[in-house]
Amino acid sequence: MADGGDSMKRLSLANAVAFYLQQRRQLGFPLKEDGQMLHQLVGYASERGHRGPLTNQMALAWAQAPTQASRLWWARRLDAARRFATFWRAFDPRTEVPLPGALGPSYRRRAVHLYSRQEIAALMQAARDLGGLRGLTYPTLIGLLACTGLRIGEALRLHEEDIDWTAGLLTVRHSKLRRSRCLPLQASTLTALNSYRQKRQKHLRQTDPTPLFVGPKGRAITYVQAAQTFRCLRQGLGWNQQPVPRLHDLRHSFAVGSLMDWYRQGDAVAQKVLCLATYLGHSSIQGTYWYLSAVPELLALAQARWRELSRKPGGSHA
Repeated sequence: MADGGDSMKRLSLANAVAFYLQQRRQLGFPLKEDGQMLHQLVGYASERGHRGPLTNQMALAWAQAPTQASRLWWARRLDAARRFATFWRAFDPRTEVPLPGALGPSYRRRAVHLYSRQEIAALMQAARDLGGLRGLTYPTLIGLLACTGLRIGEALRLHEEDIDWTAGLLTVRHSKLRRSRCLPLQASTLTALNSYRQKRQKHLRQTDPTPLFVGPKGRAITYVQAAQTFRCLRQGLGWNQQPVPRLHDLRHSFAVGSLMDWYRQGDAVAQKVLCLATYLGHSSIQGTYWYLSAVPELLALAQARWRELSRKPGGSHA
C-alpha cells in the first residue's frame, strides 16, 4: 500500500479523506477541526467536478475560498489539506503536497489577560448574582478554573465520579491527545465543590454518569452556554480592555501565578516546571515554558534568577 497500490489510487477524494481521518483517529488524534475542513474540501472539489488526486491548485483555491476570512484562517485551512496530502501521497504518488507556509503562518499566539485576585473575586460575585442554578454553577466553575488551571472543555466534561472526595483528587479523563491525569485539590476547593454538589442535586436529571456542572435543564452545560454566560458577565463588569479577558485566560493566570510564586520563594523552578507541565496536561514542555516569555514581570524574575545563579561557582539552571 505504501507504494501506491492501484486499489488505493482509485479511491475518490471523499473516500481518501475518510480513510485518512479513520486511520489518524484510531491513533488517538480527534481531528475535529481538520475533519470539518477536509469534508468542506471534498464538497468544494465535488461542486467543481474535480476528479483524481488532490492538486496544489485545488488546495490553494479551496483554502482561500472564504474571501472575507483572514489570511491566518486561509493558512490553517491549507495546513489541514497539507497534512492530508502528505499522508495520502504514500498511497497515491500523484497527490500534490502544498508547500509549507504557502499562505503564511497558520498559528499566532493570542495576547492574554492576566486576572488579578480582585478580578477573579469580582467575576465570581457577578456569577452569583445571576441567581438560581446559574448562580450556583458559574461561580463554582470559575473558581475551579482559577485554582486548577483546567481547560474549560476539561471542566465541562467532569462527572461526579471524577472526584475522589477522600483522597482529594480530581481525575481529568481523555483530554488533549486522549491523555488523562490526576490532580490534587486543596481542602477549600473540595469544600466548595461538595457544597455546590449538594445544592444543585435537586436540579439533576437521572443520568449516568452524573455531570458535575449542570445547566437549567439538569444536563451538563455546553461550551457555547458557558461562553455566552461569561460574555454577559464580562460586559456587565465593563471589561472592555485589550486584550479582552477570556475564560481560557484563567488557565494562563494560574500557570503564571504558580511560576511567579516559585521564583519569589526561591524554589528550583526548572524542576517544578516539569511538574506544572504534567499538571496542566501539556503535550510538550515548550507549551509550559512559553508562559515564561509571555509576561514581562515573570520574564524579569527569571532573568534575575539566572543572573544570581550565574554568579555562583558552578552556577546551575534557574
